[in-house]
Amino acid sequence: MAVLIGWLLVAQGVMVTVNGPIPFSETARATIPQPSLGLVSNWTTLPGFALLSQSLPVLGQDSIPYPPLLRHETSPAGNYHLILTLGKDEAGTQRTTASLFETLGDRCQQVWSDRLPHSYGPRLALVNDAGTVVLLDEWINVASPRAIVMMGLDGDVVAQHSFDDIVEVSGQSRAAVVDQAAQGFWLSGNPEMDLTGDRMTIPAAGGQLSLDLATGEMGF
Repeated sequence: MAVLIGWLLVAQGVMVTVNGPIPFSETARATIPQPSLGLVSNWTTLPGFALLSQSLPVLGQDSIPYPPLLRHETSPAGNYHLILTLGKDEAGTQRTTASLFETLGDRCQQVWSDRLPHSYGPRLALVNDAGTVVLLDEWINVASPRAIVMMGLDGDVVAQHSFDDIVEVSGQSRAAVVDQAAQGFWLSGNPEMDLTGDRMTIPAAGGQLSLDLATGEMGF
């Protein structure tokens, strides 16, 4: 089954141009002009996921690129689609809205949509075949209280871990965790999900954080 990704975005009011139909079984790549302040963004593909990566910002610099206007993340089986759209809120602040869609046969329906509290948006976002969404880090380099946010199928937050929670579970200092980051404030690599989709491993602090996608519990 093939559909235009733009069809998914009607509810969001997002205008986007995609060259041809995109099968749900493939990773969607929509090229959208975006404001940038000097750093280059690119797509990196993991099995079953589309992840946005970016060259490492210098900590403490005054300017960073904005997130893309549109990010589309697909679950491994293609039954869930997470759409992240960047726009201004009522106060004129750039914020990201997350919307989860589910495909049922030849139909696609919105499950939930919510404006995220992150500054500009999360650094990375993933969804598994159960519709569990994981948001990693903030787009800007800060010691965020929302370093890891896990959302259930209803869009409610199941678990939330701060940067200091990551520092504590890793047994390292705050400076050591930041020094080993390869993207964003603390991530040292791209996350991976096990074959069952029940657990995620996240490179950080010279090791691997583990996130239980049923309970939200974190280990190292």
